[in-house]
Amino acid sequence: MRRWIGRWIIGVSTIHTIFALAVFPDVWLGILSSGVINTVGNDPVIGAPVWFLFWGLLLYVIGFVIDAIEKRNISPLPISLGWGLLFITIIGVVLMPISGIWLLFPPSLAVIIRNYRGMKVIT
Repeated sequence: MRRWIGRWIIGVSTIHTIFALAVFPDVWLGILSSGVINTVGNDPVIGAPVWFLFWGLLLYVIGFVIDAIEKRNISPLPISLGWGLLFITIIGVVLMPISGIWLLFPPSLAVIIRNYRGMKVIT
């Protein structure tokens, strides 16, 4: 099978991370000027962009792991991965319909479909 799922997620995470850094420059400068350590606290104005950045970084990890598995041609990917990504994507779309979370539908559905096409479901 063509290797694209991990790379797709890496691409989404790149856009997400760049967006987090570009849209919230004042937050990042404030964190740096405050010494970084223990600068978030309970402030949602600081916490939201930090979690936004963390989500992008987590997507990198997920994308690189999936790409490594795809590179070794271990197919199909576990269906639990597909269902998990789909579940997270649906929740994200419901909570934030005007966002880029829609971009996770193609890879999550591809994992699920690949499992059922081969009729060898890997959990």
